[in-house]
Amino acid sequence: MKCPHCDAKVKLDSKLYFKSFLGRYTCPSCNNKFKLKRGIKYYIWVLIAIAVAFLDSYYVMNFAQTTTFSGVIFASWLVLLFFAFCYIDRKLENNMPTIKVD
Repeated sequence: MKCPHCDAKVKLDSKLYFKSFLGRYTCPSCNNKFKLKRGIKYYIWVLIAIAVAFLDSYYVMNFAQTTTFSGVIFASWLVLLFFAFCYIDRKLENNMPTIKVD
C-alpha cells in the first residue's frame, strides 16, 4: 500500500496489521495516519469467510464430539482459522488504495 501523504510504499507486515486493529495505519516514513479504502469486494470476502468458518466449525465439532479431546480439537481449529484469516486479509489489504485521515 502507499501512504497518501508522502507516497512512500508501506508494507503491511504482521506488526503493523495487529497494531492498527481499527484500520488506521501510521506511515513509518512521515508518521501521518491513513486508512484503507475498502470496497464492496472486501466486505463480501469477510462475509464469505465468516460463513465458511461457521460451516467448517460445525463439521469439526461433529467430528470432535466422538473423541475425548473435543475441546482441544475445537480450540486448535479456531486458532488455525484465525491465522488463516489474518494472512489472507493482510494480503488483500496490501493491495488496497489508501485515503488520508485528518
